[in-house]
Amino acid sequence: MSLSHSVAEQIRGRHDAIKRELADVAPYAFADQRHLNANAPERAYWHLGYCAALSDVLRLLSGDNLSQRPDSGDNSN
Repeated sequence: MSLSHSVAEQIRGRHDAIKRELADVAPYAFADQRHLNANAPERAYWHLGYCAALSDVLRLLSGDNLSQRPDSGDNSN
């Protein structure tokens, strides 16, 4: 399967935006490895994020548009 230049650029742009956001709000996340601990909440959130990323890629590959902002959904806690 060939990935179009446009889709690759969208993925790269989203990756870069999320990486910049993490560097600003949670720089420790690049070194923290608690997501590797079995049964840790961080592990569940890591897998949830990975699942969301795969969903984004599948939508891009199907031609659907995505928001350019990282975490553009509901931010309520």
